[in-house]
Amino acid sequence: MAPTYLSFDDTDSLDGMCTTFLATLMVEEFLDADLIGFPRLVRLNPNVPWKTRGNAAICLAFGRGRGRRFQVGEVNGERIYSFPDGKRTDSDAIFLRAKAMVQKHAHLSCENTNPGVVVSERRPSPRIYWRAVREIIPLSLAEGAVDAVGGTIGKFKNGRGVIGSAASMAWMPRDRTFEVIAYRPQDRIGKPREVDFASVDEVDSQYPSTFHNLDRESRHLAIAPASPCPVLFGIRGDSPEDLIRAREKVISEDPDRWLLFLTNQATDDHLLKRQISTLQPRQGVRITGTVSRRAHDIPGGHVFFELSDGSEKVICAVYEPSGKMRNAARALREGDGVEIFGSVREKPFEVNVEKMNILDCPMFRIKTENPKCPICGKHMKSAGSGTGFRCRRCGEKAPAESAVFAELESPPAGWHEPPVCSRRHLYKPASRFDIKRRPLREIIYSVQRMDSGSIVDR
Repeated sequence: MAPTYLSFDDTDSLDGMCTTFLATLMVEEFLDADLIGFPRLVRLNPNVPWKTRGNAAICLAFGRGRGRRFQVGEVNGERIYSFPDGKRTDSDAIFLRAKAMVQKHAHLSCENTNPGVVVSERRPSPRIYWRAVREIIPLSLAEGAVDAVGGTIGKFKNGRGVIGSAASMAWMPRDRTFEVIAYRPQDRIGKPREVDFASVDEVDSQYPSTFHNLDRESRHLAIAPASPCPVLFGIRGDSPEDLIRAREKVISEDPDRWLLFLTNQATDDHLLKRQISTLQPRQGVRITGTVSRRAHDIPGGHVFFELSDGSEKVICAVYEPSGKMRNAARALREGDGVEIFGSVREKPFEVNVEKMNILDCPMFRIKTENPKCPICGKHMKSAGSGTGFRCRRCGEKAPAESAVFAELESPPAGWHEPPVCSRRHLYKPASRFDIKRRPLREIIYSVQRMDSGSIVDR
């Protein structure tokens, strides 16, 4: 029997709060029920114009736990445990209490904050997730998906958060990662964060299953946000066991709480293979084509080139924050085969490149000098297209291949990525492409064995 699912979204603002932090408050609120499975942090379409920061929604499951519990967090010095399975609990009570929590903690005074709460004993169709992560969908579509499974909906203001709530509950992972997030005490929120760079550097080296921790070249700490939200730092990776250990090795101000999430981050779920002729604004896309016009720079260090896939052509933009990936774009020549990953911008209509895979770069050379006449030493002149060269002084002839050529620099085939500080939450790094996904039950068993206090069976 399945547990009772609770999801919520759109509770924060640019001035503070964080929907993941509200997840820790919800866990506190429902200590009289058992948490089932990992808390879920689900990122949705990063191109929506009204997102606050990372466009994240949360789904939690509560009930009467079964099996051996395992630790997924700590709040106010108390360990937070979850169970692998569980029976459902009172859905109506969960809904009323969760809605009151959102009413209390969401930044409702912000015009752009429009929370939604969904409680259900059945998950909506996964189709609603795949649409919400790749395109912009109407609220009515999300409401219909929840109604179809008998769920209960709570809306604040225009209720746009119901879209993320429905989608996060519907998410059935094809690929998945984890993130452990540490949060600040209330009296530290808004003050400069104290996170030691050297300790994060060590974590990055010691735990290769983690990713997007820092940018050594710019000394940017990617695990620590710059906004006034409650998050102290978040470490992402493929191994929750490593994340639990890594969290303890980061030297920082004392966190007030932490929670371990199952996520769709670093999966490229927002991207879908499409033809250029079908592109629509704010879509996540993956396009394979050939360069139809060489790259050029504009002031600010942005690079643009044209791509064709046979159905149509589109301008591809590699912006200044993309760093060295711009050099690869600049070196592309007409005819080079490229696979582009990115998002469609509305005005101007173009694809903003997130990363690219250069598939085929044929040798490209240009003539730099006509040959010299072997008799009089003067440069020869072209005798006509494809006919070689002729010396105007003495009449000596030379074949076309006798000219002096130079090979142009071509970008190496393979993956070209922006620096860590310029990657979106859903961005899948090349280092994850060959990761073999472990069964979730195997992961839970491994986490259970890390903690002797988890030996409580039901």
